[in-house]
Amino acid sequence: MKSAVILGNRAKEGVERAAGAIASRLSARLQVRVALEPDASVDGADLAVVLGGDGAVLEAARRVAPLGIPLLGFNVGKFGFLTETSAEEAGPVLEDVLAGRFRLVERMMLSCALLRDGRAVLETVGLNDAVVSRTSLSRIITLDFLVDGEPVNTYRADGLIIATPVGSTAHSLAAGGPVLHPDSNAMVVTPICPHTLSNRPLVLPGNMRLDVVAKQFAEPPALTVDGQVSCPLEQDDVVSVERAPAPLKLVQTGRNAFFDILRSKLDWRGQPRYVR
Repeated sequence: MKSAVILGNRAKEGVERAAGAIASRLSARLQVRVALEPDASVDGADLAVVLGGDGAVLEAARRVAPLGIPLLGFNVGKFGFLTETSAEEAGPVLEDVLAGRFRLVERMMLSCALLRDGRAVLETVGLNDAVVSRTSLSRIITLDFLVDGEPVNTYRADGLIIATPVGSTAHSLAAGGPVLHPDSNAMVVTPICPHTLSNRPLVLPGNMRLDVVAKQFAEPPALTVDGQVSCPLEQDDVVSVERAPAPLKLVQTGRNAFFDILRSKLDWRGQPRYVR
C-alpha cells in the first residue's frame, strides 16, 4: 500500500477537520490526497478513506468498487451503519491498517440497468439496493417480476426493493424484509405495501438475474439506486438487476462485528425485564 485518497462531503460538518487529521496520520507512511470535491478522481489510489455517514460510503462504493480500491469508512454522522467506527476514534484503526493488521472482506454490489426498447438508458452499480417505486401520487403501481427470464409474480404495490445483504438492513428492513448476514451470496426482494398481503419478501441466490417491468401506473414510477441515483420509468421499461462483476473490498480491523452493530444500531435489547 503506497497511496490513499480521502473522500467525503466537504459541506458536512466535521468532515474537513477529520480529513486533515487523518491525512496527517497517514502522510508519514503513504502518499495522501484529500479529495472532498464531488466526483473527484480516485484513480491510482491503493486505499480510499471515506468520511461521513452511510450516504458517503454508498457514493464512494459506486466509484471505488469497479476499480478494486479497498474502502475504509469512518462515521461523521448520526447512524453510520456501514462504518466500523467514528472519525474521533480513527487513530488506533489507522495504526492497525498501516501495520497490516486488517482484513479485506468482499461485499456484493448490484449491477443495475434500465432498458427501454432494448436499449440501456441508465447503467450503474449499487451497494445497498435498487428500488422501483411510485413517486408523487398516492396510488399503487403494477410491476411484473421475473427471475432469469421466468415470470414469478405481478405486484400491485407502492414499489419493489431488490437489496444486497448489506442493503438488507436499510430500506428493505423498514419494508418488512429479513436481515441477511453481509457474507451471504443472496439478494432480497421486498414489496413495498403490497395490495395482496400474501406477497412476502423473497431471498434469492446471488447469481440470478432479476427483472422488474413497469406495467401500469397513474404517474411514472422511478428507479432509485442506493437512494442517490434516480431515473423515471416509462411504460414497459425493464429494470434488470444482477450481481456486479466487481464486489466492494471493505477494510475491517475487527472492532465492531456485524452482530455488535445490529445490537447497537437497531437497539436490540432482548427480553424486557420487569421489576415488582
